[in-house]
Amino acid sequence: MAGIKIDIDDSVGQAKLRALERALANPRPMYAAIGRVLVNRIRLCFRLGVDPWGTPWLPLKLRKGQPLRDTGRLANSVSAQASADDVVVGTNVRYAATHQFGATITPKKAGGRLVFKGPNGTVIFAKKVVVPARPFMPLRSYGGPPALPPAWSLAASQAIKTYLQGIAKE
Repeated sequence: MAGIKIDIDDSVGQAKLRALERALANPRPMYAAIGRVLVNRIRLCFRLGVDPWGTPWLPLKLRKGQPLRDTGRLANSVSAQASADDVVVGTNVRYAATHQFGATITPKKAGGRLVFKGPNGTVIFAKKVVVPARPFMPLRSYGGPPALPPAWSLAASQAIKTYLQGIAKE
């Protein structure tokens, strides 16, 4: 009886699967890649003066220039920390939440005044200062889990794909 015999050499495919298994056993480099994408996106928001969804920040009232770019401290403080379980993106600057969510600042003492420098070296006295929200992180003030804007999700997915393709080539 005649027959057809087909031999399949799956050694290359098996090797790629083993490489992917090793990569997924230590996902920290993949999380680090995602963190780099998110930090770059956040810094781009600072350069463009927009929130993560592309809405321009409200303009400044007391000085010229771009909001949140006076010294660059806040933008430069954004960092990512990857572990084997996740990636945390954030800042350690105390006033970050004020700019992210907005705030009304009042004097510590009742009846007191806030004092700060204004344009051209003037001194401003105020009963309160309202700082408008200028979101730079993909967080919303109403709580809930952070949701990445579509372009950010696509960029993070591409970082994962690129990372896994690099592992598969090994």
